[in-house]
Amino acid sequence: MADQKAAAPDASAEPKKTPHSLIKEEQVRAALRADKGPDASLTSWGVKDFTKKGDNYACTVTSIEARYSLHGVEEEVTYIAKLNPCRQMGSLNSFTVVVFEKESGFYKEIAPLLDAELKSIGQKPLKFAKCFALSTETDSEVIILEDLRPAGFKMFDRRKGMDKAHVTLVVKELGRLHAASKLLMAKLPYKIEEKFPFIAKDFTSFNENKFHDIFQWYCINAAEMAERIGGYENVAKWLRDAAPNCIDMFEEQTKSNPPFEVICHGDAWNNNVLFRYDDEGVPVDVRLVDLQITRKSSPATDLNYLMYTSLNGNDRRENLDHILNAYYTSFSQVLREGKEQPPYTAEEMKKEYRAKHLFGLLMAIMVVPIVVSEASEVMDLDKVETDDVELFMKEQRERMLKQLDSNPLLRPRLLSVFDDMVEYGVIV
Repeated sequence: MADQKAAAPDASAEPKKTPHSLIKEEQVRAALRADKGPDASLTSWGVKDFTKKGDNYACTVTSIEARYSLHGVEEEVTYIAKLNPCRQMGSLNSFTVVVFEKESGFYKEIAPLLDAELKSIGQKPLKFAKCFALSTETDSEVIILEDLRPAGFKMFDRRKGMDKAHVTLVVKELGRLHAASKLLMAKLPYKIEEKFPFIAKDFTSFNENKFHDIFQWYCINAAEMAERIGGYENVAKWLRDAAPNCIDMFEEQTKSNPPFEVICHGDAWNNNVLFRYDDEGVPVDVRLVDLQITRKSSPATDLNYLMYTSLNGNDRRENLDHILNAYYTSFSQVLREGKEQPPYTAEEMKKEYRAKHLFGLLMAIMVVPIVVSEASEVMDLDKVETDDVELFMKEQRERMLKQLDSNPLLRPRLLSVFDDMVEYGVIV
């Protein structure tokens, strides 16, 4: 019979840090005061998970259920908490520190300035979730936000490509964000990245060498998928040839390029947008979330990211003019209300959109397999123990190749991207 005795726990050992353990009562109290006012008194609180695998990558997202007393009345409220995921993969942890620095800094420093610009011209605040509390301690980061679910907002099914109605709402709000940043930057006596250095940080800021390796492997993995599909040997060769230079391509596509220079969302894809619907199921309002990769760049990077990760090929092609016109109308209207002339015409903006198709391709080969994946097909980053990038990406490749055969959504989405890039001369 096996020995059933277990070793006694080390009483002096610190408890293992988990994402949920990062939430402290004082943070919940601070969020409650910011939301409900100084007279609100917290009586109890707890954590309740609601997301599923595939919903989140850079952080752990959960909810906080709080009971409080206000003027003698007992009430309840929920908040959304974004937490450092406490992963074992070192390179991912360093990336997490950067994205929390960026999102916390955006909510604390830049969002209020953007909203002040919009308020001064009679516009409503930007459509983000309200931020109620922040903890920026390295490796223990917590952001507590408004829970938009009670107001009817919900995530769009990422496996479905956004249709015309959904994407129009998104680009109109991106237009307001970009225009507000134009108004703000025009008034600042300094470059915004000099005052707020976090806005200049990007993927390469956490570990340039590892990021280069990861991006290179995504190109190689996409080439393998193109070869597996067949008939796309030119695409596969281009991707393999481009792989060693992909980091330079990324930096060239995202660098500031006046007059196409705004504060971008940076991560505008299905998972980072919430919609509210009317009784007929028509989307009528939108909220942009996950401001972890905000950057100063061309507005065309946000548009290409959205169009090539979150739309089916037919919807993208058939509605392209409508979508870009809706974006430009929203963008230019805010500027004109702020007594500024748009710095470029609609046609110049469309030309810039085409000039940033390479960025759309780079994002698509990383994101599309995630977008269309079933929960069972998503790699659980919380269980990844290796820091060997090559091994990690080879496992990703095997997963993606299996998806080509098992997931009917992946092949047409990828091929629509490849076809566009060949037609538009990005892949030659």
